[in-house]
Amino acid sequence: MALKTDKIVNNSYNSGDLNYEEFSGPMKVHDSVFSLYEDQLSDNLIEYRTLKMMETELYEIFEESPYFEKYKKLRRVDKNDMVTMFYYFKDKLVESKKFSHMEIFIGFSEFFQVNYDQLYNDIGVLDKEYLLKELSSKYGLDKKIKTKRLF
Repeated sequence: MALKTDKIVNNSYNSGDLNYEEFSGPMKVHDSVFSLYEDQLSDNLIEYRTLKMMETELYEIFEESPYFEKYKKLRRVDKNDMVTMFYYFKDKLVESKKFSHMEIFIGFSEFFQVNYDQLYNDIGVLDKEYLLKELSSKYGLDKKIKTKRLF
């Protein structure tokens, strides 16, 4: 804060001007209230809230799914069930039309602790194409990756 001096009365007062360079360090929040501000301290607020909403919906679908009894204690998915489960959850989430294919892919992988590369290698060609299109449109990867369509 910048303090100025009144020349008539000779006292100091706050001018209201902030020197933002003084606030160069990271903002710290006490641990007891960190959960209230966790989303606002993330790099991308919208992405963070979308993933949280996805996690909630995934759990609701998971509770009603035929996979709940098998994976309710340990959420790490067997390789044999991984693709089947991905398509089960993907179909349910696509119906809601709230999430993109990329968000569904990331949300499923994070929720069930599946390796991205392993899941990507096992899903179908059309799903890979959807993911690549979304990545290209969002991040402009079509200029960086030279690909040719097979058909």
